Amino acid sequence: MIVTENTKISDLIKSNPASIDAIASINKHFKKLKNPILRRTLARRVTIADAAKIGGVSVQVFFEKLAAVGFEYENKEPERETMAPEEPDNSITGSEEVMELDVRPVIEGGNDPFQLIMKTIKKLPEDGVLKVINSFEPIPLINILKEDGYQSKVTRPKEGVVHTFFKKGKAVSIVKKEEDKPLVVHDFDQKLQKYCERLKTIDVRPLEMPEPMVKILTELETLPKDQALFVHHKKFPKYLIPELQTRGYQLVEKRIDDHNIDLLIFKEV
Repeated sequence: MIVTENTKISDLIKSNPASIDAIASINKHFKKLKNPILRRTLARRVTIADAAKIGGVSVQVFFEKLAAVGFEYENKEPERETMAPEEPDNSITGSEEVMELDVRPVIEGGNDPFQLIMKTIKKLPEDGVLKVINSFEPIPLINILKEDGYQSKVTRPKEGVVHTFFKKGKAVSIVKKEEDKPLVVHDFDQKLQKYCERLKTIDVRPLEMPEPMVKILTELETLPKDQALFVHHKKFPKYLIPELQTRGYQLVEKRIDDHNIDLLIFKEV
């Protein structure tokens, strides 16, 4: 496999599982890839260029480590980014109300802090700022919150510590390509009848976040193209939607009550 700086980490792992150890050997930040939950929820959102920025190394370092386990790359040294500490942008951090959230203990415990961050940011006052303290730049989180209208600013006050500030701004308009199929479609019963003999059923209601999303994505990886995944869920999985979109899946929902919803996920061929 020939890799570029835009190759997703998930594609590397899928092509050659040995890439996990190769990347983990770069520095301590990437040892988190050994955790299955963090790997499945983060690897699909991060490119080699993103990961290099997170770890504070050049893309060339990644290329050389990956070459050792059989990957090929264009033999050129990309421009290095300056990793000097930045001063916070006053337009984001000038608010009097700054709420701090240190997610390092959560990650060290082997858990994904995504849900904790999302719950915390919803509690912000109108002009409030959330300051997330981490050991690396949370690029996937920045991209997700950008779509929800949040501005962000990253600073590195000292070695191994990253502060990411989030403040509500204008929502980003996502332009949909004409050839893209709609993600969420209607006619649940009609679609269920179509796939009634080609269904894989799972129940993620007993699972704690983010395990439902991990379980669904794991099942989709091995689901035959002509089958559909029937999911019993507690609520509509908002943060699963971008992941389904990138894979070309469609989804129909049927709400049973306030704590039960059925989902049908499929890929029209």
